[in-house]
Amino acid sequence: MLHQPILAAIRAALCDRIDAEAIRQQRLATPEVSMPSSLLAAGLWLADKGCEEAPSPGETFFAWGPAAYRRYLDRLTPDQRAREIEAGRRVIFEGRGNRAPLVARFTEQEGGFVRDAL
Repeated sequence: MLHQPILAAIRAALCDRIDAEAIRQQRLATPEVSMPSSLLAAGLWLADKGCEEAPSPGETFFAWGPAAYRRYLDRLTPDQRAREIEAGRRVIFEGRGNRAPLVARFTEQEGGFVRDAL
């Protein structure tokens, strides 16, 4: 089980990426905006772990956040929920596409403290 400081660090890294993506999409000024699926998956994983925080500005822009993630998870079947949570775990700890894992900056700077906590 992950400790609260680790979950908080993961949440901070996720919010940084979501906020940056919101700014990028605002600058494009396109009428249809949506949170990238990888960031959504990471948010779902955190919600499943019990993350209880106010939404970041980027999450608000995309109309998501911890409460919305939980509502979404609650509507899924157990199999769908498990797949979504596993996708979020992979985004956070393994990366997705050309993006580094969400925790990459912590594992590089702190000598792998997240890996040690697992």
